[in-house]
Amino acid sequence: MNALKCAFDRYGTVFGLVALVALVTPPLRHALEAQMSMHMLVQFPALILTGMLLAGALSTKAREQIAQWNAYGIAGLTFAALVLALAMIPRLLDLALVDAHVEIVKSVALLLCGSALHLSWRSAGVIVQGFFLGNVLPMMAIAGSLYETAPARVCNSYRLDEQQWVGQCLTIASACIAAVWLARVFWNMTDKQRPAVAVAPAPSHPPINREAVEERRSEAVREVATTEARAAS
Repeated sequence: MNALKCAFDRYGTVFGLVALVALVTPPLRHALEAQMSMHMLVQFPALILTGMLLAGALSTKAREQIAQWNAYGIAGLTFAALVLALAMIPRLLDLALVDAHVEIVKSVALLLCGSALHLSWRSAGVIVQGFFLGNVLPMMAIAGSLYETAPARVCNSYRLDEQQWVGQCLTIASACIAAVWLARVFWNMTDKQRPAVAVAPAPSHPPINREAVEERRSEAVREVATTEARAAS
């Protein structure tokens, strides 16, 4: 685990830069935005993950300055929740395909969302994390339900069957994220309450009496000599 963390800290920025260049390259960007499922379920998470990787390059001083305005991760998670809420608006998907300015704002906002999550999640603690997920995940499930049950297309650029499938995926993803987070919280609570295993002390040996050892050795030599003398006679 430590080796993985060290590798993440060392190479995370490089991976983030490579991913950023790849995501903004027109051929890949157009391929990801050609389908609604790729647009919302691949490009959006990829931009967020890239922002998380790039945030790892911040210096300690920069992190401390950000932490002054981000106590318990509240400011960062609030910003991330607002970005995710806007990202689920169907009109945004249509505008991002036809307006370059909207595309740039969308990409930058998702990158900053990932950076905010990276800088805020650990310091938030269980209560603030639960409040954040308690707002974002139901919103995701509701948006997924609307996509799935809407009788007409809410995104003019994508087909109705694509929209319905994305809605199902959003609903399932929200439930899976909630289950994983709750399982991790439960595991951490039970791990803290688990009593530490007492290690039995090693058995102590009495100190060696060297005089007694030498005396026994002399007696053994005398017995051997006596036995050899009797055998010779």
